[in-house]
Amino acid sequence: MTVNNKVSMFVTLFLFITLFSYGESIVCYQCNSAFDPRCGDPFDPYTLGTVNCSFQPHPEHLSNIEPTICRKVSQTTEGKTRVVRGCGYVTDESKDDKACARRTGTHNVVAHYCSCTGDLCNDANTKISNHGIYGLFSILIILLVN
Repeated sequence: MTVNNKVSMFVTLFLFITLFSYGESIVCYQCNSAFDPRCGDPFDPYTLGTVNCSFQPHPEHLSNIEPTICRKVSQTTEGKTRVVRGCGYVTDESKDDKACARRTGTHNVVAHYCSCTGDLCNDANTKISNHGIYGLFSILIILLVN
């Protein structure tokens, strides 16, 4: 077997494992900075647990929808910021994996809403989906081999 064949087989196996092994579940960080300061920004993910969103209790009004995104909400009210990270149920392709949405309200309330589709992606404000990174990596390997 030549080197090119070995690399091509590796790339194919890598793509198969990364793109098709995810299934329907997503793993997210789940925390609230009001109860655990490590959840705030800057985020310290190495000491916090993760959750498989499929095993979490569904909100009553979303009982028929499976969680498919991770979310991060950062809300500042009168100078105090709270960060909540967890599973999300309602997707929006125009906003998921993109820049966070900023909303302002009365009583000096500012909130940033972020959503993403990769495992453990709710550790930062914006994140590229893992699938996109794996695809780019695979294309780079193919180009280098040829």
